Amino acid sequence: MKDELLRFQTNGISFVFLEQSLHRTPQKMKPIIQEEIDKAENWEGDYIILSYGLCSNGIVGIKSKSHSIVIPRVHDCIALFLGSWDRYMEEHNKEPGTYYLTKGWIEEGKSPLGIYQEYCQRYDKETAEWVIKEELKNYTRIALVDMGVELSETHREHAQENARFLHLRYEEIKGSLEFFEKMLRGLWDKDFIVLNPGEEVTQELFLTL
Repeated sequence: MKDELLRFQTNGISFVFLEQSLHRTPQKMKPIIQEEIDKAENWEGDYIILSYGLCSNGIVGIKSKSHSIVIPRVHDCIALFLGSWDRYMEEHNKEPGTYYLTKGWIEEGKSPLGIYQEYCQRYDKETAEWVIKEELKNYTRIALVDMGVELSETHREHAQENARFLHLRYEEIKGSLEFFEKMLRGLWDKDFIVLNPGEEVTQELFLTL
């Protein structure tokens, strides 16, 4: 999300970017995010904004002693790229077996082909291919989300190569910067959770979705 977030950088906003792969190991997310929040205990800012959704309960239990915390009210971070939870659910209901790719996802090497290459370091090529295809056997579509932020033909070609490799239908869908803009400009409506200092993230906060 780095490119999308930095589009709205202004004086008074500072960023901490964490490893992209945390979403794949939700059990490791809380201590790493909590550590960064604790480091900011004496920071003079007013709010800490987490650019995470519930993420398989990876942020449950997080809290700040000194600052209010703002969190997008979404289960899946793809909703941030699509502009709203409603838009995400629209796509989900239309085709639930969708593997979404973004510019950042591809550049971090976390597309299915990127993960396949990781598996090739641990298994022989045939086994690595079987493992990634078994993991994604219920998917029907690769969707490249165009955020209007320097998406190139190289990104498109890579996304299409993923679709061919997995024998999935390829589609390009329009993303939106709306969620990122609201998040960083303080336009915190029903799509956001705002916690007071000392309050912690609970799963129940997301049950209204």
